[in-house]
Amino acid sequence: MHYLNTDAQIIMFRDMLNSEIYVDKSSLIQKITPLIRTNAKYVCITRPRRFGKTVNANMLGAYYTKGYDTHELFDDLNIAHTDHYESHINRYNVIHIDFSVFPDFCDGYDVYLKNILRKLQEDLRETYPALKGREYGGISEMLSDTKDSFIFILDEWDSVFSEKYVTEADKIHFLRFLKTMLKDRPYVDLAYMTGVLPIAKYSSGSELNMFWEYNFMNDQVYEEQFGLTEDEVKQLCTKYDTVSYEDLEWWYDGYLMSDGRHLFNPRSVNRALTDGVCKNYWTETGPMNEVADCIENNVEEVREDIVKMVSGVPVEADLSGYSAAEQELYTRDEILSAMVVYGFVSYHDNCLKIPNHELMEKFQRVLSRDSMGEVKDIIPRKRGIPAIVLELKVDDSAENAIRQIKDKKYVQRVESFGNVILTGISYDRKHKKHECIIEKISLID
Repeated sequence: MHYLNTDAQIIMFRDMLNSEIYVDKSSLIQKITPLIRTNAKYVCITRPRRFGKTVNANMLGAYYTKGYDTHELFDDLNIAHTDHYESHINRYNVIHIDFSVFPDFCDGYDVYLKNILRKLQEDLRETYPALKGREYGGISEMLSDTKDSFIFILDEWDSVFSEKYVTEADKIHFLRFLKTMLKDRPYVDLAYMTGVLPIAKYSSGSELNMFWEYNFMNDQVYEEQFGLTEDEVKQLCTKYDTVSYEDLEWWYDGYLMSDGRHLFNPRSVNRALTDGVCKNYWTETGPMNEVADCIENNVEEVREDIVKMVSGVPVEADLSGYSAAEQELYTRDEILSAMVVYGFVSYHDNCLKIPNHELMEKFQRVLSRDSMGEVKDIIPRKRGIPAIVLELKVDDSAENAIRQIKDKKYVQRVESFGNVILTGISYDRKHKKHECIIEKISLID
């Protein structure tokens, strides 16, 4: 078996539980289970790499899949103390596809997709003997003919889009393939999908509009299940005592949850606690490097815009025009937008900085090298420089962005600066326009 009710996710999740450092994220199961067989059964989680997407996908597969008894994996986790634990564990047919796995010598989209379809068809014919010998025009017909239902766990669904051999026509075909297989199909108990960039980046139409998408910018539902919270990191530091919380905070706290609490990259924290030292553990692949490459070729333009941001001058940021995964960052607006959206720029301790210090060297060596080749802060530290609180909105107003900053009291995190510049940026996808509002407030009595 390749995808249907396999033990692969059980093995991988058991390996994670056996690891020296593991943080219980099984509360995700409690959030996902009520969505089964409802109109909200289509869920897409988009996060940067190394934020636990695959670990959680394996956990869901190990919990739901039929044919195995996985109580030993979950009886000691938080999910075991919930009311519906027993009624859902090992009760579903699970089709788990990791779309980031490519066949050997894959040199084209057709080879990639046909390999997936072949494996899924083999699984269905092996599990449902009545399907053998029948011809089908599409995988949805075959799934319907099983007279059964399935939970689909589709990990890293957008991986193929970053391959150079994938054309625009291929992308459209792939979106239609997913739509045909999943949308409005009675055999779908649940479709749980993960990716790196938002669905809207790839799909401008109705192909995947059935998904409820949760990304870094809008997720107040699953945000604690992806990444490590402040409290979790503090508990780990107390338990392992290899690296201080202050050091981890200085290196890896470049992300915030909706309530302002810090969120840490789990892979970086895990490696730092295991090795006993903080350094750059980020995998040297993905959007981060493409943004860095574009910055290196546009140093003066990007530096100019960053200085404007610190000065409180409106900087145009076209949030629709960049695609880090496809290496299409050409203008300084696109580059700056990518830096903001990916969390590579923040304002802290009287100067503009890269929030994650594991990324600091990669960006600052380009943006802030002086005439002697020494790396300096991007903006010199000066007393009296205000802090900037930035909120981005899509298909909403800049006024609402400013209102959210105030209502959620974001300024409390920077009140020690005395003066704060509130910046609200909105982007209207329909009219392809953006709006920026800047408001300066004083917190000095």
